[in-house]
Amino acid sequence: MGSNAVDFSGVTLPFSPADLLSSTTGLLGVVGGFVLLGLAIIFVPKIINVIRSAAATRGKN
Repeated sequence: MGSNAVDFSGVTLPFSPADLLSSTTGLLGVVGGFVLLGLAIIFVPKIINVIRSAAATRGKN
């Protein structure tokens, strides 16, 4: 049985880690607004219910 190791010594990538990081932050800049909108749609009704329940029990103590 032979070794399962793969020799990557001759492999070169067309991009550097800095290029990958800059493209990732650019993608986040484009998609970030939609991510925030989705989070707002999920969490705003829960926050409103917490505020309403806190306001309803405020005078009962």
